[in-house]
Amino acid sequence: MLLVAAALAQVTWAPRLEVGGAFPNLVLLAVVAVTWTLGARSGLVWACVGGVLLDLTAPGPIGPHALALLAGVYVISFWIRNLEHPNALHVALSAALTTAVYSALLVLTDNLVGMPAPTFGVAAQLAFAAAVYNALLMPIAIELVRRLQTLVRLGPQPT
Repeated sequence: MLLVAAALAQVTWAPRLEVGGAFPNLVLLAVVAVTWTLGARSGLVWACVGGVLLDLTAPGPIGPHALALLAGVYVISFWIRNLEHPNALHVALSAALTTAVYSALLVLTDNLVGMPAPTFGVAAQLAFAAAVYNALLMPIAIELVRRLQTLVRLGPQPT
């Protein structure tokens, strides 16, 4: 349910939070938070589902958003596997890197399928702004996912 809410918010009100031409990618933030909290397998599932949800709301073929999110989670999975003590800086930097990978793959796939795509300079500027924005929001996203995980784990208590 969190992913559906993130996707709906992503395509409806998130663009109103634009700063420097970029706005937060709520699905990407949720996917990165789930990957760090629940592991790479859960992150890959969330990336695929979240990407398809975004693809369904975007013009063009189904698949580019899912592919871009999956690539980001794949990169994070190496990071997690080779890190003994992750901290908030690692999580924020992984959100920035995932945003850069996601943006590059979206521009590449748009070019490959003949969809309109920004020039390299504009795409790089927007990707950088989005990476900073998402990195700054990542601590909030991971805390939200951790709290939701705790609530789900506890579940309804028998009386």
